Amino acid sequence: MKKLYYPFLYSLLLALAAVTLLSGCTEDDDYWPYSPPPGWGNYFYDDDLYGTWELFQVNSQYVSEYETNYMEFYGGGRGRYYYYDYGRLYGERMAYFCQMSGNTTTSYQINVQYENGEQSTMAYWFTDGYNTLWLQWQVGGRTQTYMYQRVNGIP
Repeated sequence: MKKLYYPFLYSLLLALAAVTLLSGCTEDDDYWPYSPPPGWGNYFYDDDLYGTWELFQVNSQYVSEYETNYMEFYGGGRGRYYYYDYGRLYGERMAYFCQMSGNTTTSYQINVQYENGEQSTMAYWFTDGYNTLWLQWQVGGRTQTYMYQRVNGIP
């Protein structure tokens, strides 16, 4: 009976050690700090943003396949941003926070924070039954307007 007990115990300990080592190899996605901009006390996560969005127009001009980008909103302020660089698709984590605004175009604004450290605060609204997302902000006194379409996934 002793001969069967020790090999079984040894195998069990070896399996537990392997599981512990392998689980330590995964990247912890919660490590990147998500926090709203200073002064954003009453923020929320808009459920209407949930899903994948593809950029198709910038300032009323259609964008080409390799000029486009994608935003995925997972909910709870988390998501991913995808963009092309020399024809290759890259992605990075992003965070987002929504807030009521006094903007004359819309009542809502969104702050998007990218993993590379950049961030933008933009007015946003939906059209076409919540299938078109509009983002608008000012750069150097000029208005920038991006239109995104809801899509099923990233190509």
